[in-house]
Amino acid sequence: MSTIDAGEPSPGLADIEARMTRLDLFRTAHGLVSDLDWAEGFGVYDVLQVARFLEGGED
Repeated sequence: MSTIDAGEPSPGLADIEARMTRLDLFRTAHGLVSDLDWAEGFGVYDVLQVARFLEGGED
């Protein structure tokens, strides 16, 4: 049986993979934020801050 060497992903594919990873991270952050009780509601910036935290951008 022979194997197929796919090589390195194309730049376009690498970009799509990075976007999908970011989308999954945003969805996770949105799920976490929407499960919390907010006195005044929450906005997209709140979700982005949680996504940044999940990504490891804040200590």
